Amino acid sequence: MSWKDLKIGKKLYIDFGIVLVMILSVSLILALSASVFAIEIPKGKTAEDFVNEAKAHIQGISPEETKKLMDGTDNVVLLDIRSFAEFKEHGWIPGRTVLPHGTVIFNITKIVPNNDVPIIVYCKKGKRSTLVAYQLKQIGYENAMWLDGGILGWIRKGLPVEKSGNSKIAEAPVVPKGKMPAGKSADDFVAEANRAVKAVSPSDAKQMMGAKDAVLLDIRSAQEIESQGAIDGALVMEHGKVVFNIKKKVHDANKTLLVICKKGSRSALVAQQLQEMGYKDVHRIKGGFIAWKEAGLVAY
Repeated sequence: MSWKDLKIGKKLYIDFGIVLVMILSVSLILALSASVFAIEIPKGKTAEDFVNEAKAHIQGISPEETKKLMDGTDNVVLLDIRSFAEFKEHGWIPGRTVLPHGTVIFNITKIVPNNDVPIIVYCKKGKRSTLVAYQLKQIGYENAMWLDGGILGWIRKGLPVEKSGNSKIAEAPVVPKGKMPAGKSADDFVAEANRAVKAVSPSDAKQMMGAKDAVLLDIRSAQEIESQGAIDGALVMEHGKVVFNIKKKVHDANKTLLVICKKGSRSALVAQQLQEMGYKDVHRIKGGFIAWKEAGLVAY
C-alpha cells in the first residue's frame, strides 16, 4: 500500500467520524427538542393574578399609617404570617400576633373573636399577606388589611423592629370578644376545595410516585416536618409560598401533583390553587401525613 493510499484511507476515516458526530449531534438535538415540546406550560392563573384578585377586594395600609393606628389604640391585631425562619432573618414588628399562613382561616376566630377589630396582615414583601387578608374578608372581617411592602417596607421606613425573644403561635384571644364574623368558615373553604380536587389515599399516592413519577408536594412548615417526620423524595414548599414558587420547580402542566399537609385540609386548598394555575393532574392526599404514617409508609 502506497503512502497516497494511506492518506486517502485516513481522510475517509476522519470524514466518516465527522459525519457520525454530526448525526449523533442532530439526534441529540431532536431528542432534546422532543422532550421540550412534550412539556406543556401551565396556562392558568399566575401568582400575580392571585395577588391582584385579592387587592381588588381588600385595602392596603402603609407602614406609617399602621404605626399611627397601633400607637392610637390597643384594639388592633397585627398578624404576622411568616415562618419562624423569617422572624430570625428580618425580625418582627413589636406587638405582632404569630399565625402562619396555612393556619389562619382555621384559627382566626379563636384569637380574634370580634368582627370590628382592624386586622393588619403582613409577610416579607406584602404578597402572601394580600391572599390571607382576602380570606379574612371572605370570613367576614370587614377591617382586614394588608401591610404594603411587608416587613421589608416597614424596615425601609426606619420603623422599629425586634430581633430577640421567642415566637409562638397564638392560641388564645388577643382582643376583647365582640360580634363574630358571619362569612365563610374554614369548613366552607375546605369543602369547596374538596369538591374541586381529586382525593387519593396514601397507599395509592405512594404507588403513583413510582409508576407515574408523580411529585409529592409537602406543604407543612419546617417545624411540623421536624416534629412529625419528613417524607423521603417529597418536594417541600410551605403552604403560603406554593403559588409563588411552584412553577420554578414543576414546569409541566401534565405532571401529577400529590399534595400533603398534616391532616388533609390545607392540602385541599393548595391543590385547588394549583388547578386554577393550570396543573391538570392534581390530587390531595386524604388524611394527610397522619394517614400516611398510619398506612405504614416510610417517614424520616
